[in-house]
Amino acid sequence: MNHRLRICLLILLCGVLLAGSGIPASAQSKGEVFDDPEGKYSLTLPAGWHVVTSRDGLGRTQIEIVYDIRESGLLKIRLISVEAGTKAIDVAKRDEEQSLRFQPGYAKGSIENFAAPVNAALVAYDFTNSGRPMIGRNYYLLVNETTAYLLRFTGTRNTLAPIRNQTDAIARSFKMK
Repeated sequence: MNHRLRICLLILLCGVLLAGSGIPASAQSKGEVFDDPEGKYSLTLPAGWHVVTSRDGLGRTQIEIVYDIRESGLLKIRLISVEAGTKAIDVAKRDEEQSLRFQPGYAKGSIENFAAPVNAALVAYDFTNSGRPMIGRNYYLLVNETTAYLLRFTGTRNTLAPIRNQTDAIARSFKMK
């Protein structure tokens, strides 16, 4: 086989391997836009993430955004009311102190400002769920003076940790309507 043909085959093989690899969906495509059913916000979901909608006992719509299966990666979004003048990092520290640290097997990670189009903070931590090691990544997005959104990602360490770039991209894509 001549040298040129080997190079062409090698390039073709690399292309096939990259297409099926764990390269982030954002690098492969722009992703799918999810619009909140109540019309409050939207965000972009990379490939592999899907929305599961259900109703609770009171008939309220519950939305979970899942990566692969629920245990591998789960995103829940919650609205938080804050006092005027509060910074996202302060909301994150308060939530860590009042809620997160009480999870089973909680191990404090980092609390840091997060680069996003709005004032944002990130809390990364470890915990256990039924004895299994898990990780959490909470993004606190301050959308106005008195309102923040919490994007709470939880999942297994082996799945959620390697796709941090996707959780960051989802948080950065969050937009109010």
